[in-house]
Amino acid sequence: MVVLVLDTLDSVIGSVFTDLQTHRSEPSAAVRRAAAALGMAHEPLAAIGGASGQTWGCGELILRMGELDVLDREKTAMTAAASVVPVPEVLREVRYVDDRGRAGAALLLTRLRGRPAGDVSGLSPGQARRCGEAGGAAQLALAAASPPPVLAGAPNSAVAREATQLGSAGVDSLLHLDLHPLNLLVDDDGEVSGVVDWANTAVGPAVLDRARTWSILTFDPVVLAQREELRVAALVQGWSDAAQFEVLPASARVWACRFMLKDLAGRHPREGLAHVRRYLHASTGTDRWSS
Repeated sequence: MVVLVLDTLDSVIGSVFTDLQTHRSEPSAAVRRAAAALGMAHEPLAAIGGASGQTWGCGELILRMGELDVLDREKTAMTAAASVVPVPEVLREVRYVDDRGRAGAALLLTRLRGRPAGDVSGLSPGQARRCGEAGGAAQLALAAASPPPVLAGAPNSAVAREATQLGSAGVDSLLHLDLHPLNLLVDDDGEVSGVVDWANTAVGPAVLDRARTWSILTFDPVVLAQREELRVAALVQGWSDAAQFEVLPASARVWACRFMLKDLAGRHPREGLAHVRRYLHASTGTDRWSS
């Protein structure tokens, strides 16, 4: 889920989403095959945080693995987003066959400078807030990106269309749908240096992207566990204010919470998401979406 430069994140106490990071010490045979296909067979590979385990650092470059259709969507989305926010550049792409004979694909990306906005170690609350404000501003800027027509067929575009049944409307924009403080890089001045991990990309009303981020910063169990930390609270408040979460329509919030229940169902026990279901019940009077 997260394509970030996180070599030292395990030791960072003040990171918002530390528990979402996974680290594997040795690349699999498939990773090595992909690296070889990209001409990097002898380069050292370091795992980079993320639920998928398919993103690896290689010096100044990033190796991103995945299914061909998913990587095609990521590449298309980054090309469209580049006009409004900084994104990784795709240098090469290859197809390969893994050790089990299965087809795979990989992208070689530029490794962007900066640190995750969610890494608030060493920052003052004021600095953390400025990182959050930069994230919220980037989110508003992204709403101006024209969505490539081909992304209308993305799986999450169909999910986004469900929001119209709840009353959400608006001109279609390019959606990231996983824009949180670990998918946003900032430089030493707190300015945005990159928006990464476009695996969830879709087309739909821009308000859905903001609602999705609101739901993560409000209800994600990992964030909730750290919301009392002053720097984390400042980061979240800065993002919330800059992205104007206070004016999000109720229909978009409901849609985002439903999206969250599906997204996190496999990573948290049912009781761990009970607070999300309670919010939905209070907002709609029904729990028919519960899983």
